[in-house]
Amino acid sequence: MSREPRSARHHAHDLTRGIDPDALGHDAVIADRARAAEPPGPRALDAGCIRDAYAAIADAGERAEHGDRAVLVSLGSGARAAADAARVAEEIGAGAGEALRAAARAWSPHVVAEQGQAWRTGLRAFAEVCSADDEADDRLVVRAVASAAEALAADGSATGRAARVFSRELAARDAEGGRLAPAWAEAAGVTASEAPDPVFQVVIDAVGPVLRRDRRDPAGPEA
Repeated sequence: MSREPRSARHHAHDLTRGIDPDALGHDAVIADRARAAEPPGPRALDAGCIRDAYAAIADAGERAEHGDRAVLVSLGSGARAAADAARVAEEIGAGAGEALRAAARAWSPHVVAEQGQAWRTGLRAFAEVCSADDEADDRLVVRAVASAAEALAADGSATGRAARVFSRELAARDAEGGRLAPAWAEAAGVTASEAPDPVFQVVIDAVGPVLRRDRRDPAGPEA
């Protein structure tokens, strides 16, 4: 039996076939670099992310000082119910899509009359998009927000106007290839200026920091 190392035998075999092993390694490095240079695709969401987002909304609603008090109270209770629904979805092993649907259903009964129609219409449209798409990622959130804004196209309330501006700005940045977290923050800033609505702003401002977390690397922010 030959005592020649296996790697050396392979090296000699490649040479007899006219293949330069060093060139093969070089090509592999080039391919790896090319893959690394490709723009990242949409980040996958998970049920835990959905739970954290609604919990952040609930906390923000309870701390908010501006806006209709009754609406803010309903916001806090509705978002807390939504966070609980997403937590249950996470505990039973459901994905982000089911967590989004469960959260939207849990929030809806808590909406108060003052802005009830706009919130219910928007939440229903948001949940319908989530229900129709198995891919739960950044772009699903953008599509769901766009659907909510479209459903509120004729709504003249402050919530309807804010939803339309926010969706427009978010979609524009997504079309440019922007990541969800910075796109969300920029769209929230424009909405605060162009279509101020204290309650809607509480929601989008609370979600922003959650989106900046990279759940693949809890120690560091999303790139």
